[in-house]
Amino acid sequence: MDVHSTWKYENNCNALSIRDKNKILCVSGGVAILSGLCCILALAAVTIKRLYKKVIYRLAMYQVTAALLQSFVLVFDFVLIDYNEEELYYQVSCKYTAVMAQFLLVMNVLFISWLTFHLFAFVVFFKDLNRLEWLYISSSVLIPLLIACIPFITDSYGVVGAWCYITSLKDEGNCTTRPDVVGITEQFTLYYGPAAFLFTVNMIAIVVMTVTMACRTCTLKQVDRETQTLYSEDSNQYVKALKQILPLVAYPIIHFLLFLAAFVNRIYTAKEGTAAFGFTLAHTAAQSLRGFFIGLSLIVHVAVSVKSGSLRNFKSKSDHNDATYGGVTAHTSGAITAFPLAY
Repeated sequence: MDVHSTWKYENNCNALSIRDKNKILCVSGGVAILSGLCCILALAAVTIKRLYKKVIYRLAMYQVTAALLQSFVLVFDFVLIDYNEEELYYQVSCKYTAVMAQFLLVMNVLFISWLTFHLFAFVVFFKDLNRLEWLYISSSVLIPLLIACIPFITDSYGVVGAWCYITSLKDEGNCTTRPDVVGITEQFTLYYGPAAFLFTVNMIAIVVMTVTMACRTCTLKQVDRETQTLYSEDSNQYVKALKQILPLVAYPIIHFLLFLAAFVNRIYTAKEGTAAFGFTLAHTAAQSLRGFFIGLSLIVHVAVSVKSGSLRNFKSKSDHNDATYGGVTAHTSGAITAFPLAY
């Protein structure tokens, strides 16, 4: 691809004026700074309370760290706002900024998907998957690295709308353009398509987990009424467990909602062959706010954990009749299925 011509098109022929692009980058950079600070506070809170010793908090820390790094990339986009796009320094910086953006976008998706998978196995099947942490980390680093290299090899990185990413349009001169088939294909096969699929699966898993927890809550209440005080301790422990789980459910929901704005903008750009200020602004705002909401969720999670107290370690013992999960008895006959207290 002729990178020089792409930048010229984006500057002079795009539906986004220079003023529009500057507004978008100002919003992106300003919000990214706020998001970065929120992520730093969240990581500091986990470190101070030493919750990083628990796998579930480390999984949350990984995605917050990825969101923090993404905030740095967005701030760097803002720093480049006044540079001449024809200069070699800008062109090289833009390419490497786009590589980092792609790398961190995919990393965020994988970390939140692994967190959802880990939580789903724990809530629905009482499975302790702590031993898979190495897989969560290695796959969430190596796969994004490989994916981010593909557009670099095909020379598909450049200015898109207001920032640097995989290009979707080719300039043919005189302010005429045509869709960049390679760029559009890479956008949707390397990120937006897989991300949409994984986020959809995550939301289905959230629904299943929510129904499961609700059913177990009703079962415990019914047993409490029938036995009066026999299982009251189980109920109290289950309520404590719910306080630990509910903040975790927020992570995939936040990612899904923020992803929608970016997904809609990319579909519109690919279909119409031009960028729209409203969609692009919503895209950049959602992208920049990811770190803020993820960091805030972790802060709330830490606060709830500290207030409710540490949960007991996950231990399961099962036979044909009963299974004990962290001190809460689950009768496999179906009379009662309590929640495992873990992490």
